[in-house]
Order: sequence, then structure tokens, then C-alpha cells
Amino acid sequence: MPDDRPNILFLTTDQQRFDCLGINSGGTIHTPHLDALARHGANLRGFFVNNAVCMPSRASLLTGRYPQNHGVGTNGIPLPETETTIAHALGQAGYTTANLGKLHFLPHVDRDHTAPHPSYGFDVHVNSDEPGCYPDAYIRWLRQVAPEMEQKCRVPRPSVEPRSPLDQWVFEAPEELSHTAWVADRTIEFIHQQGERPWFAIAGFYPPHPPCNAPQHYLDLYPTESIPPPLRREGEMADKPRMFQRMAQHWANVTDEQWLECRRYYYAMCSLVDAQCGRIIETLRERGQLDNTLIVYYSDHGDLRGDHGLVSKHPSNYDGIIHVPCFLRWPGHIPAGRLADGLVEGVDLMPTVLEAVGADIPAGVKGTSAWALAAGETDAGRDSVLVEHKVPGAACIKTLRTRAHKYWLNDQGEEVLFDLDADPDEFVNVARDPAYASVRSSVRGRLLERLIHAADDLPGQIAPY
Repeated sequence: MPDDRPNILFLTTDQQRFDCLGINSGGTIHTPHLDALARHGANLRGFFVNNAVCMPSRASLLTGRYPQNHGVGTNGIPLPETETTIAHALGQAGYTTANLGKLHFLPHVDRDHTAPHPSYGFDVHVNSDEPGCYPDAYIRWLRQVAPEMEQKCRVPRPSVEPRSPLDQWVFEAPEELSHTAWVADRTIEFIHQQGERPWFAIAGFYPPHPPCNAPQHYLDLYPTESIPPPLRREGEMADKPRMFQRMAQHWANVTDEQWLECRRYYYAMCSLVDAQCGRIIETLRERGQLDNTLIVYYSDHGDLRGDHGLVSKHPSNYDGIIHVPCFLRWPGHIPAGRLADGLVEGVDLMPTVLEAVGADIPAGVKGTSAWALAAGETDAGRDSVLVEHKVPGAACIKTLRTRAHKYWLNDQGEEVLFDLDADPDEFVNVARDPAYASVRSSVRGRLLERLIHAADDLPGQIAPY
């Protein structure tokens, strides 16, 4: 008897902010394939991640657990192989599981990229976390098909070669040799190889993570005069913690023209991803599988791209970093054109998908399914979002974001409070304003409650003593 459960496809990007998908940008961003998908599904416009940088956010998205639970508080900490991922859960439910492209559960630097990757529940691993930096699956493929193009396709190796979040250049090799096209190729190849058994695949794209090296024709979509300027205000860092001020000082000499150009290249990378996602979508359509595939699109975090005079991602936890695009498409189960504004956390993604396909939610998952929100059965989301950052032996930062306020606290006692109704662009820190004393007390108390409820349930108690 054929299995009529849906296939599941995660289209994932790295460092894509919420307003850098066409449907969320007011038309600034050119992502026609993804926009069409989203319009036939549910756009979760209140989706926020639980950490501002790659590894901990990805760990939370794919385990349903907070950084304090899985232990990955910042980059450079491997996800313990004892953690149960969505791939484990779907594998146990009878799915064939695959990661194709970027996963980033392990640190990049000083790792043997030729060694077998821990499975983390995936049956198929075709892993490549950075374009051409390491002897991984992508560079091995490139050296077979076009070795003379290696230098044109790679980006500088982090921590070894000079590299900046503002690095950008035109990709001069054929687009089909790009890391982005390679991820799409491997995903298409995997889809063609599948039979009757339902499958789950992650297409892990690297863009728009810098360095930004899009082909010229994507840059041509964005004349400089069409680029909106960053959100900035003179003197806005005066009331912020020292960490914010140090970062702003580092980028103080970037000109207005340079900020616009870095945004232009970043937008072009979003369009590159869209084009390659379009190829995957067309493959599903040709195989008659498009409407029986639950497609989920999301990013691990955003990028300020000049907002507040800052760039990249960091635990300042501005909305440009923690607010990311997320939509789900599954005709007949998710209404087309669904716009859901309820708050959803990254940890909610795993239980949402597992509920949708009738799979068991593993013990220890701290997220709450948002399936009813996506399916149009309710408009209610969470009352708040919890964001955590922990560098072992150094910084510890906790953030609570509600509909109306954002509260940021570090282990030095420094605080930030934004009134998001009066100040949606997050310019003015009112943490020490006497008029906000009761608000500060309330959100600080709610942060404490959230941290208590987020405490780990594992290992479970098996006896009274």
C-alpha cells in the first residue's frame, strides 16, 4: 500500500533577514519563485530565531531545544551527537532523510572535512558548509568538473585568510559551478533517486551570508537608487551597552555609498538563491510531487547590513538579526495566502512539522507546535520570544521580545529596553527611563519565567531515587 504522507523539503538560507524576501520587502527584493510558493501557503511573519549566530540557531531549529538545552551557546561548539534532531524523528517515522549543502552542526576550522560526518539522523549526507574553503563534497566535485575555476568559485577561509562582512565581488565563473547551484543540483539529484517511501531533505544554501559574490545579472536587478538606506540615527549608541558601542566604532568610517553597495550585493545573493530554488520547485512539479511536498523556507538569522551603523550578526539581537523569513506550503492542508503574524520561535519549527505529518515529538523538545497557526485554525502565537547567547567563560546575554517591547540583559548587568510601539526601529534605550520602570520590571520578570520554563527536561527521571 503506497505511503501517502507528504515529502518534506526544507529550503534554508544563511543570514537572510526578514525583509529580504520579495513578499516581505514591499517589492524591493526580486525573489519571484519563492514569493509564488509563499503566496500559496502560510507566511509566518512573526518568526524569530533563538540565537543570533549560525551554529546555535541551527541547533535549536533542528532539535526544538534552546541553546541552554543543547549546549551550543555560540559558534564553534559542536552539537552533541546525543541530541535528537528532526532527522532522527522523521527517520523513526519511516522517512528517508538527507542533508544537502550547509548544515553547520560542527565547527569549520581545523576539522577534517574528508572524514565521515556524524549522521545526526540523516541517511544521506552531502555536506558543504562554506563555498570552496575546505576539501569537502563541493570542492571535490568542482575539482572533477572544472578544476581551473576553483579560485573563481571559492571564498576566503575564515580565521585563516583575510575576510570581512563587507567583502563583495562579481562571481566570474559560470553560475552552474556556484555553491548555490551545486546545492540545488544535489537536491534535485536526491529527489530523482527516491521511490515510494516519503523523504525529508534539507537544501542548505550558503547565501546571502557574506562574502557576497553574485553573478552580474543579479546585481543588475538592483540599481543603486533602488536600495533603501539603512536605519540609523545620529548618536543612537550613546545609551547602549559597551558591546554595541565598540561594534559601531569599528564600522564608523563606512560611507553611505558603501552601505548601499553592500546592501545591493546582499540583495543580489537573495535573488541567486531564489533562482536555484526555482529549479528545485520545477523538478517537484515535473515529477507530480509539488502538491504532496510540505515545503518550509527559513533562515538561521539575519544581517543588519548597515542598520544602526552595524553589519553582520551578533548578540545585539536587533530585529534585523533575529527576525527571519519563514513560510510553509502544503496545498489542501495550509490555506493559500495565509498571513500569520503570531510570534513563533525557531524551536517551534521541529514540533510544527512533526505534528503536520503525524510523527512523534521526541522527549526533551521545548518548542511548541505552530501548526494550528500555519493551518489557519488560530491567529494566536506565543506571547514572547526567548533569545540566548553564551560564550563559555565570557559573555552571557538573554533577550525577551514581546509584541510591544524588547528587553536585553547581559551578565554585567547592562540592559536595553525598546518600546516597539513608539520606537519600532529600535533607536532609543528606555531601560533607565523612570517612565518605563514598571514595564522594565514586568518584562524582566517575564524573562525570568521564560528561562525557568526553558530548563532542560533531559535526562528524564527513571526512578524516585
